[in-house]
Amino acid sequence: MKVNLSLQKMSESIDLKNIRFNFIDTEQTDQVSFELKPQLLGVVKSYDQDVLADIYQDNISMAVWQRQLGAVSQYAESLLVSAPNFVFKSHGSSEQLNTTLTKLLPDAQHKGLFVEDVTLLVDMFACLFDLKEVGLRLNVLSSAMCPRFHVDKIPCRLVSTYAGIGSEWLHEAHVIRDRLGLGGHVADHNSGLHEKGRINRLNVGDVALMKGDEWPTSLGRGVVHRSPSASDTKKRLFLSLDMI
Repeated sequence: MKVNLSLQKMSESIDLKNIRFNFIDTEQTDQVSFELKPQLLGVVKSYDQDVLADIYQDNISMAVWQRQLGAVSQYAESLLVSAPNFVFKSHGSSEQLNTTLTKLLPDAQHKGLFVEDVTLLVDMFACLFDLKEVGLRLNVLSSAMCPRFHVDKIPCRLVSTYAGIGSEWLHEAHVIRDRLGLGGHVADHNSGLHEKGRINRLNVGDVALMKGDEWPTSLGRGVVHRSPSASDTKKRLFLSLDMI
């Protein structure tokens, strides 16, 4: 798998021990006692984009680059109004995706900044995992794509919300994995959440790398997450990047 090849390359080029200002949040249980779980994986957050390289650490399940969008958010908000049904799904190099998005997205102030920002994330994702092409999905959403807690059956995915409510996720200590998805006894969107657990949410602009169930060193322990609620009056602009 490409992710295995990239692991060696990244370990040769990046000294993860020297990445500074990263906050590792392993449980955040708010003084709630849970049963001891083996191999609890942490979530690392930072205002420094280099935090994304921490996804290669075996004890990390999600790396979050916390950032402010600035003028980029103005275009994202305008897109919810000018193209309320916008859906784009494709794959290619950053140059190809940049060209296509420039053609498809409606013209408005700061459009160029928005396309440049998406291209930046594509470049970072491709570099991190040694990819020639990246799968990109950019959608305006008026409903939750995946309303129930679940784990992606992939090695890793990048997600970011440009406008609206950010994705929701659970710490490992708050998860009951055998109740996720079809394992839930009822059609409850909270199936898989410990009765004393807490739902966490990414902020607008956050760039998160989430390990899936097929990450080589953490098989079956991917990040549990779901789409937040959305509606015609509370839309979201959501981006995800995948390995090709």
